[in-house]
Amino acid sequence: MKKLIEKSKNSKWIYLIIIFIIGLILGLPVILINVVVAHDGTAHLLRLIGTADALRFGVIPPIISPSLYNEMGYGVNLFYSAITCYLPLMIKLFTPTFALALKIFGIICIISSGFTMYKFSEEVTKNRIIALFSAILYMTAPYKLSNLYIRYALGEFMAAIFTPLVFLGMYNLFNKDGKKHYYIAIGAIGLIFSHTISTLYVAIFCLIYIMFFIKKLKEKEILKKLLINLLFIILISSMIVFPIIEALNSAEYTIMNNDYMVTSNESVYKNTIQFSQFIKDIDNDSDLTFVIGIPMLLLTILSIFVVFVLNKEYKKIYIIFMIFSMLSLIMCTKLFPWKYVPEILCKIQFPWRMLGFFTFFASFLGGINLEFIIKKFLKKEILQNILVFILIVIIIVFGIQSVIQFIQRNNNNTIEVYKKIFNKEANYTKDTFMDELYESRILYLIDNKRTGIMDINKDYLPYKVLLLRKTYLQEREDKIYILSGNATIYDEQKNKTTLTAKMENIEENTILELPYIYYPGYEITIENNAGEIVNLKTEESENGFLSTKLVGIEEGTINVKYVGTLVTKISYVISGISIIIFVIYIFIGKRKADSST
Repeated sequence: MKKLIEKSKNSKWIYLIIIFIIGLILGLPVILINVVVAHDGTAHLLRLIGTADALRFGVIPPIISPSLYNEMGYGVNLFYSAITCYLPLMIKLFTPTFALALKIFGIICIISSGFTMYKFSEEVTKNRIIALFSAILYMTAPYKLSNLYIRYALGEFMAAIFTPLVFLGMYNLFNKDGKKHYYIAIGAIGLIFSHTISTLYVAIFCLIYIMFFIKKLKEKEILKKLLINLLFIILISSMIVFPIIEALNSAEYTIMNNDYMVTSNESVYKNTIQFSQFIKDIDNDSDLTFVIGIPMLLLTILSIFVVFVLNKEYKKIYIIFMIFSMLSLIMCTKLFPWKYVPEILCKIQFPWRMLGFFTFFASFLGGINLEFIIKKFLKKEILQNILVFILIVIIIVFGIQSVIQFIQRNNNNTIEVYKKIFNKEANYTKDTFMDELYESRILYLIDNKRTGIMDINKDYLPYKVLLLRKTYLQEREDKIYILSGNATIYDEQKNKTTLTAKMENIEENTILELPYIYYPGYEITIENNAGEIVNLKTEESENGFLSTKLVGIEEGTINVKYVGTLVTKISYVISGISIIIFVIYIFIGKRKADSST
């Protein structure tokens, strides 16, 4: 085995090529599924279309999509980073549909997660065979593949790229020389830009990890580097974090409502699964899978024995990951006290999401365990090579089996959705692509100002709008309403996120409701006949729409425009400057590290 490893040091690119090929094998079949039939697929497709719409009409950053909800505007990226849309939009330049761009992006993510898992495992073990096994296990895990094929949980499978990088930085800082500590910030920033829930739980695992090495915080250099990473994380992610905080303080949005989002302690507890579901699918009414998979199951059990004969250099992180993997599984079930945890932890909605973290921790353990099997039972190099090949093929076969199963489930769901939407029992064939049908329909509705409540996801609506979605929202005309007081309004002109209208005979304290769903960032001014411009205060109306009160104004021209908030603008400047400083910091650090070796 030693000779095999020594040889591998001169051919590191072979391992990355293998990961790339396996990623293609596992990812390319996603072209065959219908994204809009996947659980989160429609929401992400609409976010992509909405982001393109915002950029098309000059809404930068593209937080509000001007055309959605009958041109009343929808905050497609208010609580979800627009960065997750930028690469798919770049891909869209070379593809005929948004849906195909999303699928290609999914393939890129699964391959990238293999690369980062390999990077992490190789950094810890200094063994490329272990790193290769860990990467393959990470890519082929059933839950991880279901995130792509069944759920199309874009945020989660994108976050899977960055989780290994966070722990690479943590391990390097607390267990090695600390020269690559900056991976903590790189990984954490990537997580924040990808998926808030994953960020929260990775942060918790990192805090626990630090507790195992709490004495090392007494070392000034380690503490300093940890604080530097935290500072860069805060500064660079400010473009995401601070606008969200501002929005949450400006109104109640649906995403904040525990009942609607099933994020109460009781709801999360009810969504737990049974231990038996880790081994076999038992819920015939669900297309989800929670099985760990035979390779991962056997290798996880093997950890109980391997831990006693492990290389001391990375034995401690192995034990920590054993604890983390078991904790992740327990958190999927009713054994974990979900009824009593802080409310913020319940933002996970579905505890089985912890399987994503189990997959990461167990893949690292599994790579070490597979290498242990080879080293333990075979001494000849040729036999070791043969066994490595056989084990890789076996793991890939199990992964392909999961992919085939998930494609079939997506196909079955497509048939049901097709029948439900189009009321056609016999016209569906395997050549009928729901993605194209749905996408063309949405684009047609947008062009004809007819996208309504049933066409768009509702998580980012003001909660007042959600409550009135079947009445007021559907019936509301695309014009200024007078909620109280009186005024004469004429020559009203609206173009996406800008509106002008002339007003006269304005009664004192008249309250207007503008034809825009309420989000922070709209600017309302009125210019009187003397040419004086008065800034008006923006508020949320009783219906969840943009509102303002006219005080001390008798007549004039009202102007409404979405310009973004001052907080958002400052946050973007802070993030941009911080990114430049961070890159320079890494470059200088690497120069110093290279000169000292």
